[in-house]
Amino acid sequence: MRQAGLRLRRKHRTTIPDPAAAKAANLIGRDFTAAVVNTKYVDDITYLPLVGGKFLYLATVIDLASRRLVGWAIADHTLASRPRGWKTPAEASNEQLQLLQQTGVATTG
Repeated sequence: MRQAGLRLRRKHRTTIPDPAAAKAANLIGRDFTAAVVNTKYVDDITYLPLVGGKFLYLATVIDLASRRLVGWAIADHTLASRPRGWKTPAEASNEQLQLLQQTGVATTG
């Protein structure tokens, strides 16, 4: 790595949990299987490092039965630094999940 001019990046802590905040319920129970499409979803936020120590935040939602990407959002800010009215990737992800869980909502793909 030294010869190629590569170096390991120091881990950057982007989230500091509030110890007083309520924990989200684990509805999956580590069972990442689903027999029917549009019945079980998972989401994740990935921090993408940029030059200069900044990040992009990518939130994704995946249907566990089809293993297909259902929705995604990307932003250059987190909750603490966003302008009024903007959604974080997690909020956009949760909104997408709520829309998909409503009766009669169709998806494409």
